Amino acid sequence: MKLKLALAAASMLIAPAFMTANAQQSSGVYVSGGYTQFNGDGGADLGAVTGRVGVNLSPNFAIEGEGSIGVKDDSGTELDSELGVFVVGKLPISPAFDLFARVGAARIETSPGGSEDGVAYGAGAQWNLNSVDGIRGDWTRHDYDAGDVDAFSLSYVRSF
Repeated sequence: MKLKLALAAASMLIAPAFMTANAQQSSGVYVSGGYTQFNGDGGADLGAVTGRVGVNLSPNFAIEGEGSIGVKDDSGTELDSELGVFVVGKLPISPAFDLFARVGAARIETSPGGSEDGVAYGAGAQWNLNSVDGIRGDWTRHDYDAGDVDAFSLSYVRSF
């Protein structure tokens, strides 16, 4: 009888810990926001606020979309917007650090200049501060007919 009471008491203590652990598991969705510096072949250095939404389909594979709105002009060139969609391959080095590479398609709109569509690819790293917060740094090359654009981003990431 004492054994049954001890087991019942232990299960009442352990059950909330399991429920909390299950509640803290990520849905795989993440968002990020930060600053991106765009450097074009023509010498223009443009700045933007960038937001991303992604879904981790596995620990090593994700898809994400991004959008940027220009906040820093250069020599009469203005970044109106940038939109992209990417497939992301991830390499978790440790619970606190991930490396990743991504490839996709992007569209950029500038004034003057109009819009350009092209392939975009890059690489980066994410430092996970805890199970839901992180800091991400990445480089992305945008390959457009009018020339290449390199984008360097630093952003805060939140996982859900």
